[in-house]
Amino acid sequence: MAIETTLTYVATSNAGKLRELKSIFAKSPLQLRAPRKYTEVAEDAFGYAGNATLKAKALAQALQGRGSEASVLADDSGLEVDALGGRPGIYSARYGGDEIAWPQRRATLLAELRGFPPYRRTARFVCALALIEPGRDPIVAMGRIDGYILETETGAGGFGYDALFLYPPFGRSFAAMTEKEKNGVSHRRRAAEALLAALAARV
Repeated sequence: MAIETTLTYVATSNAGKLRELKSIFAKSPLQLRAPRKYTEVAEDAFGYAGNATLKAKALAQALQGRGSEASVLADDSGLEVDALGGRPGIYSARYGGDEIAWPQRRATLLAELRGFPPYRRTARFVCALALIEPGRDPIVAMGRIDGYILETETGAGGFGYDALFLYPPFGRSFAAMTEKEKNGVSHRRRAAEALLAALAARV
């Protein structure tokens, strides 16, 4: 049984994340859109799945208040570095302080890893996606991808920590890959595939 095409609003103000999700879900039944107004919520749940669900529920409630019963998709993701005990993890977007810019976050991470040899710079990107459809229980799916933290930034694409994350099979950072290459293997791609499989199984 085919899944009906569904207008789905994305709970994010991150333009890079929205662009990637639109590309990843382009051939899926979910037609992703940015809401006309999105208010950030405090990400104080436990773990990626909890935060993604929290953001999805908050936007769903806001849309209902404006008379819309559309579906909502939310992402919570982070970078986990083994040498730092899994940090920054769920605090990746606030690493080093809420007010600093991304170049400073990346510089902070590199400073903490200064002197660590390549074999001790293992890391992973983790993503949780939460989908809320009107009148149904949320679907939450996870994805992850393993790699290493480089000693310097490479590449001009991507966003966040992409310029520091080396993906071994390609021998390049996420930021040095094309959008098509990254979106074909990323943690968001893997979470999206798991979510769409769960959605198809529920129909």
